Amino acid sequence: MDLTTRRNIKLVIAYNGARYHGWQRQAPPFDTIQQRVEQAAVRVVRHPVAVFGAGRTDAGVHAEGQVANFHTTNLAVPLIGLRRAMNSRLPPDIVIRSAAEAPEDFHAAGSAVGKTYRYRLCVAPTRPVERAGLVYHYWRPLEIEPMQRAARRVLGRHDFRGLASSADDRQSTVRTIFRCDVAAVDDEIHVTVQGDGFLYNMVRNLVGTLIEIGRGRWQPGQVDLILESRDRAHAGPTAPPDGLCLVCVHY
Repeated sequence: MDLTTRRNIKLVIAYNGARYHGWQRQAPPFDTIQQRVEQAAVRVVRHPVAVFGAGRTDAGVHAEGQVANFHTTNLAVPLIGLRRAMNSRLPPDIVIRSAAEAPEDFHAAGSAVGKTYRYRLCVAPTRPVERAGLVYHYWRPLEIEPMQRAARRVLGRHDFRGLASSADDRQSTVRTIFRCDVAAVDDEIHVTVQGDGFLYNMVRNLVGTLIEIGRGRWQPGQVDLILESRDRAHAGPTAPPDGLCLVCVHY
């Protein structure tokens, strides 16, 4: 194909993932974000497309800044019209925040150099029904200062096998974490993590570990044991998907 006759469209997408089976396309009857975005794109550009996402968010996980791209031979639709037309064909819990033309070799996943995730914990005795599906309700009190000390221990380049799901079969489990903050925001605790890549369930396993530290079961040094042993058994339970959000993808 003559590459001058097609465009590479970069999308920034936000979604509430509560009622979807994650980002990645799956066989019926499972409904996913990727399928919805592809269906909307096809209706607008009027030919089959494959939409590539930067991250395969799990079922129930949300996004403020998921990035995706697709190629189209439709040169006539202006970008602002494409974004508006796709949004009119998407359900109300998915929105295209921006659409831009990218270089031909841009790939949402392959070109990414990092991602930022945020996990929201609501620490209150009563369920926050108005935030159902958006936060993880943890009714016991948590001490934030030990959680902050533990979070600092994951900074830098480490082998994170001990925080990965057993289903993660990638050859290298070494990643670099640039930021890991734990902050109190009203009745919530936010854990924000930025890294050059993440293993399967790595953020949720880290949050589960921080919760165990915050409630006093473990000391912050437990993180060192997890990293040194590379043993998932030393880490906390996997936190539910509700509170997790892909904030942005870095290029």
